[in-house]
Amino acid sequence: MALDAEWDSGEFARRHAEVSSLLSETIEQIQALPERSRVRFSRYYSQWWSAIVQPNAGWVDPARPARALINQEMLDHLESAADLVAEVLFGTSSAPRGDNLEALSESCNSWLAILAETPDSELPAELKGQIVHQIHHLVWLISNVELFGVARVSRETSSVIGSLAQASTALAGGDAETGGKWKRALLGFVAASVVFTTGATQLQTAIEAGSGAVKGITQVVDAVTNSVE
Repeated sequence: MALDAEWDSGEFARRHAEVSSLLSETIEQIQALPERSRVRFSRYYSQWWSAIVQPNAGWVDPARPARALINQEMLDHLESAADLVAEVLFGTSSAPRGDNLEALSESCNSWLAILAETPDSELPAELKGQIVHQIHHLVWLISNVELFGVARVSRETSSVIGSLAQASTALAGGDAETGGKWKRALLGFVAASVVFTTGATQLQTAIEAGSGAVKGITQVVDAVTNSVE
């Protein structure tokens, strides 16, 4: 089976949902292409969707094996769209330049440790739990990158960065040590993301880019915090 999971299992449902998300992101990426290409590939949206959802067939119908859900022509058009996206959007979250996921994975583990050590009195348990779930999802995507692709990892990384920045505004108590720990960890996470997305070969370049991003995030967080005080 293409998803490498047993039909009617929780893991199958999880992986199929991820494929559905991939289709949604693919459509978004195609919408960012030049008009001529965008119009050409948009003609195949419904066929790609039908191949994933199978609205008119039973999932376990032996008369419709997986290879019959979509023909080779439709697959060729999908591959052509992917090639064009990779060319036009190269170096963005839609088509990352790098393939080094080790630093990003290590940063995820660091954040899980930091969040586990952060008391509920400093960060609401509900918000903390949501971020922990997001990071676990990112780790899962990294471990299944061969199945879902690097773009899915990059998109989820951006989502985690946004959630961490938002959570920074909710940190209570103004503890300098906690605040410093969060900023350093966020810098490391953004730097790892830069290495992966842009293919930066020098750590210092990634750190400088990450530092600039974190500085901007910090300024926004401070502005938001001050406006509600």
